Parts: sequence; C-alpha cells; structure tokens
Amino acid sequence: MSEHPLWLVEEVPAAPASRPAGPGSLPPIPGIPTPTDDGLDDVAFRAAVGDISARVADALEGAAGREEAVQLIDAATAAWARERLTDGVVIAPGTHARLVRAVEDERYGLGALQPLIADAAVQNIDINGCREVWVTYADGRKVRGPAVAGSDEELIQRIRMWGVHGGQTSREFSTVTPMLNAALKERVRLSAVMAITPRPHVSIRCHRHVDVTLTDLVELGTLEAGLASFLAAAVRARKDILVTGGVNAGKTTMLRALAAEIDPDERIATLESEYELYLDQLPHRHRDVVAFESRQANSEGHGQITLDAAIKHSLRMNPVRIIVGEVRADEAWSMLQAMNSGQEGSLCTIHANSAEEVFPRLLMLCRSGGLVLDSEDIHGLVGMAVDFVVHLRRDVRTNRRYVTEVLEVLPPADTPTPARNHIYRPGPDGRAAPATSPQCLDDLVAAGFDPAVLWRAS
Repeated sequence: MSEHPLWLVEEVPAAPASRPAGPGSLPPIPGIPTPTDDGLDDVAFRAAVGDISARVADALEGAAGREEAVQLIDAATAAWARERLTDGVVIAPGTHARLVRAVEDERYGLGALQPLIADAAVQNIDINGCREVWVTYADGRKVRGPAVAGSDEELIQRIRMWGVHGGQTSREFSTVTPMLNAALKERVRLSAVMAITPRPHVSIRCHRHVDVTLTDLVELGTLEAGLASFLAAAVRARKDILVTGGVNAGKTTMLRALAAEIDPDERIATLESEYELYLDQLPHRHRDVVAFESRQANSEGHGQITLDAAIKHSLRMNPVRIIVGEVRADEAWSMLQAMNSGQEGSLCTIHANSAEEVFPRLLMLCRSGGLVLDSEDIHGLVGMAVDFVVHLRRDVRTNRRYVTEVLEVLPPADTPTPARNHIYRPGPDGRAAPATSPQCLDDLVAAGFDPAVLWRAS
C-alpha cells in the first residue's frame, strides 16, 4: 500500500485504463503524487501547478486545440524545471509529466479531482474543507483522497470557477447564495455549501451509466430479464411511468434505460433542475431531443426559470414524450397534467421510500406551490395520469441497486386514493418477483410482451 504523510489511504483502487496518455507515466494512485527525489511535496507540487498555470494562461487563450495546449504546457513546465536547476533541484521526468497533466486538468477539468473523475470506478467524491476528501467506489469502498486546495478560501474560489465555467448554466456561489447545484461538462453533478456550515463542503456524483439499456441493468443485477421485457413493453406501449427510490438508489440510471426503449425519432423534451440525463448527447438512441435546465435567479433576483415553468413551456415545443429528471416541488401538478393530456409514455423520478409512499408524496408536492385542490382531485389525476410505479432500493452493505416492486396505478375506486395492482412484489431476497397480471396486459402484449413471463412465476 502506498503512503503519503497527508492522506490516509485505506484501500488503493486500480489506475484507470481509459485515461488518455500524456507525457511520461501516470501515478499508480489517481490524483495522488508519488514520492520523488526532487523535493516536491504536496504543497510544493500545488504551488508549481499554480506558477506554471499562470505563466501559460495567455498562450493557452490562443491555442488552436487541446493538443497544442498540452504542447504549450509541456514547454512552460520544461522552462520552469530549468529554473529549479539554479537551486540544485532536478525535476524527475515522472514529476514533469504529472505537472503537465495537473496544469492541463486545472485548465480544462476539475484540477486535482480530474484523475478521480476520469476513473470509471469512482462513484462519489465528498469534500469537507480543503484537505478532507472521501472517494466512494462503485463496489462500496470508501477511500481517503488527495487534498484539493491549500486553504478553504482557495477551495471556495475553485467551486465558483467550476459552477460558472463547468456547466451550461452559470450558478452563483457566495455568502448571499451559499448553496450551489450544478451539472458540469464532465457528466458530473456538483453540490456545494458554504457560509451556513463551518467549512465549505462539496459532493460530486459521477454519472457512469449514461448510455445504458435495460439489458445492461440485467447484467448489473438491477432487475431480471423478465421484468426488463415487461418494462420495455410498457415504454413501447406508451405507459406513463414513475421511478421511485431513496437517495442514490439508481433512479436516474433506470430512467435512462427506460428511455432507451423509445423510438429514436420520437421528439423528447427532458426537464431537469441540473442536467443529468444527457439523452441529447446520445444521438444513436435519441435523434430529436429538447433538453431544458431550470435556472436560479441572479443576484438582483431576476431571471429565474423554474422547473414548473419549463414543463409548461416544453409542451409548446411539440414533444411526443416528456421526461422529468426529478420531481421535487410544485412542478408535480404540471407534470401530471402533461401526462394526462397528450404526452403519453412520459417518465419521471421522485424520491420515496416505497412504491406506496409515492401517493402521499405527490399530494404534498402538488400542494407545495399553494395549489388549492381537494386531495380527491389530486389523487384522481394521479390515477388517470400514471400507469406504473417502479421502485428501486440500494443495499448499503454491497452498494447494489435493484428493483423491489412494480405497481400498476388505476383511477380511484372504493377509496379516495388511486387503486393499485401489485404486479411485482419483493421476493425473499427483496428483489422484485412477479405477483399478478396488469389490467393493461393486452396493451403490453401488443407491444411485444410475452405474458408467460408472469404466468410461469405467479
């Protein structure tokens, strides 16, 4: 196990094979400099990166492309290394290569975090102040990572830079607006907070399964093949589906996999608080996509675009289906209305601890914007708009995600709440197992579903 005086490394992941090759060799631990004989400890290394970055900043503005930029960085690093010779310091070739890569990452990525972002095994990165970094891997391992800044003030400046330049929509981060949520171009979601906490904190979610299908989820163990064929037919039959689950349960990944069953030429509107679906970046699966992202107000309180407003406007863009990344507030009512008035086959996710919990959750969200309607009216719309609820759970011991139940939703009958039909229930291992047939079975069969999948197991 490699050691460093500033970091405790409980377990060392393999270096990412997909990292683009650069000058020299890569360090064995992503983001963590290996010891050298040139006297560059962590502080000196970061100072060198800052010095070289400042020297080459103007030249990079005129660079024709990334390849030319790396050449300029390499030349600036060589010049910096020659200056160290006057102090009797010889910069090792490996250190030179790491400096070039680090300066490139400062300019075009997330600095010291970029090697971790590039590692496909990394799932989450949590930062508590400038030096305490925790890296969570897909298999559940949690490892202490490299420091990301020399001070909390420097970390705040980096967060501001990431929030302003990393995503499509600039987000303010200040004592006035101390909470930041942003989608960055690296296909990661960044959440940060300052001022209302003793130190700045950052959480980064890395989206690894972007181009994903239901078949892929079968291979990952999220669901079994029969359920995958059931859900695929539900999408093709234009059933409206809510995906539910707790935090980090795999809801967004499931939404992408369901969307992969949509005909590539169907016009889709995706609506999100921060971009996470990226369907517009998958032209081989979705050729006609309008991607909406909500926008916070500026420092003067102007320019806000809520998700509710985006949903209403999206209906004027002629979508065949709408996909809402996550329903968190009063946009729930507009989404349900859209599902019930022409946008059949729409999809969304919503936080809930069970499939049954989604009904009181929707009632609460619809009323959160001051909507004055009886609960019976809201439940009635839910029963008419929603066809299926797919619930996911994450095993905290193994970090595995899996579907536990699928409800068919029907209009209220004997009770004020929507009627429910438990198509899949949790089996002995907690995973979804067939329990009964849906009332819309004929529609699913017409979309290619084999009902024997349900009959054999029920």
